[in-house]
Amino acid sequence: MAVIGYMRVSTHQQKFDSQQKALERYGVDFIYKERESGRKSSRSELNKVLSCLKSGDTLVIFKLDRLSRGTKQLLNLLEEFDRRNIHFVSIQNNIDTTTAMGRFFFTVMGAFAEMEAELIRERVMAGLDAARENGKQLGRPPRTQEVKEALELYTNSDLSVPEIAKKCNLSVPTVYNHIKKQNVLRKVN
Repeated sequence: MAVIGYMRVSTHQQKFDSQQKALERYGVDFIYKERESGRKSSRSELNKVLSCLKSGDTLVIFKLDRLSRGTKQLLNLLEEFDRRNIHFVSIQNNIDTTTAMGRFFFTVMGAFAEMEAELIRERVMAGLDAARENGKQLGRPPRTQEVKEALELYTNSDLSVPEIAKKCNLSVPTVYNHIKKQNVLRKVN
C-alpha cells in the first residue's frame, strides 16, 4: 500500500517548495512533479500517477487546485479512485476520502475551486474590456519607428533584409511582412 505524492505548478517561475515540504511531512513514498496547466485534462505526470496507483494506495496532494482546476475532472478522478479503491488526501483542504465527510468536502471544495477560477477569468476579461473602452492599446506596442526605418533602409540601401532587421531590432519576418503589406520596391540593386 503505497502513499504517492503529486505536485504541480503551471510555470517555470513557480516553485515546488511548499508542496514538497508538506508531502514529505505527510510521509509519501514517492513524489511526481509536473509543470503544466491544471486546466489540461491530460497531463503526462498525472497520467503516470494514475497508472501506477493500485487498490489500497493513497494519492496525496498539497491542495485541490494542484490536481485540477475543474469540478468535473475532480469528480471524475474521485469516482475513479473510489472504483479502484484508491484513497485520496488533500493536505491543505483537510480532505481524506476514507471518510464520508472527506468525500463530501472534496465535492464542495472542487466546486469552489472552479468558481474561483471562473471569477478570476471574468475579472480579467472585464478589466480588458474596460481598458479597450478607455482607448487603451492592448498587447505589444507597435514598432512604427523601427518599421519606418527598416523600410527606408530597404528602399535606399543595399543591405540585406536580415541585416536591416538586425540594425532596426526587428525580426526578419516582420520586415518581410511590412515590405509585402506596403508593397515597397527597392530603388538600389
